[in-house]
Amino acid sequence: KGLLAFVESYRKFTRIPTPEPSLFYVKSFIERMVELARHQYPDVRVEFLTNITPNDLILYADENLITQVVVNLLKNAMQALKSDKTPDKKDRICIQAYCNEAEAIFIEISNTGPEIPQDIAEHLFIPFFTTKEKGSGIGLSISRQIMRLSGGSISLLPGKETTFVLKFN
Repeated sequence: KGLLAFVESYRKFTRIPTPEPSLFYVKSFIERMVELARHQYPDVRVEFLTNITPNDLILYADENLITQVVVNLLKNAMQALKSDKTPDKKDRICIQAYCNEAEAIFIEISNTGPEIPQDIAEHLFIPFFTTKEKGSGIGLSISRQIMRLSGGSISLLPGKETTFVLKFN
């Protein structure tokens, strides 16, 4: 069973379609992603904070592929918050989207779950690396591949809160 699961994970990992970019509004996209995360994890009580600047920010990318990236990051965040048993802590996921002077677009996804230790953070994007008992270790690897195919990048910011940054050039 373990070998079959590994082979299936590897097949999924290597089959990312060629991006077919189009224009879409980031605000409505993020709203859909938040609703999807809430629906997937109804037992996790979490406050979502979103800040999209400007309000009509448009992204040129393959919306289906970027959906995979954002869903994976939100799933990881929800699982981290669910596993964090700190009493009286306000669980929160913050999503910010903005563009800089060079017109690169950034989407930041942060959560108040447990801090990722540096020795683990170094390996997060390596295929099949996982800290989860039932994890495959391909989610962040695929996310990195999708972002590279999209002409962008994904990174983990150092700090107390777990913050992933998607950058679209």
